Amino acid sequence: MGACVGDWKFHMPEDAGTEELFKLFKEKAEALTVKVLRVASKNEAEQAIVEEIKATNIKLAVGAPMTLVDVLSIQESLKGDGIDFSLDLDRNLIERAQFGVSQFDLGIAELGTIVQDAESVHKRLVSMLPPTHLAIISTKTIIDTFAASLEVIEKVYNGEPSNFIAFVTGPSKTADIERVLTIGVHGPGRLIIVCVDE
Repeated sequence: MGACVGDWKFHMPEDAGTEELFKLFKEKAEALTVKVLRVASKNEAEQAIVEEIKATNIKLAVGAPMTLVDVLSIQESLKGDGIDFSLDLDRNLIERAQFGVSQFDLGIAELGTIVQDAESVHKRLVSMLPPTHLAIISTKTIIDTFAASLEVIEKVYNGEPSNFIAFVTGPSKTADIERVLTIGVHGPGRLIIVCVDE
């Protein structure tokens, strides 16, 4: 039993999305090599996504359905530069893409972590297979602690959480091989988070 992405915002603690929480979230995420951008509006978010995709010099990016931005507007903006931004649920296409974009539901300030209802296979593939992942979240859904995130999840799902809730803290890392830190082994090696105020 899953909840709609829009449901999350109605279950935030009163102090969610404060300036202090955003600053802490940004500090913690950037300490993990995450690029954090903050924009005021939906239009600015779309522009930031387009600029990040163009900066990677690629021809194929993929996305899952989102409500914080107009994906058709992003597609149109990229088309002029010869970049295909596909929303198709096609594993072969997603595996070939160099850049994935998906929407997340929550940010945890103390960890620099983002949280997503990942019950949708489409969201999981887009956020895990391409080497660069851009996550978009609402600044208003940044909360203080991991414990608070569990309380929000409990409320969102009325005690019956989704089977797939992703907690992402920085790009994929492992030191299993000869104790040498390797980035991007089990998922994207680069993570960008766009926080939208509107």
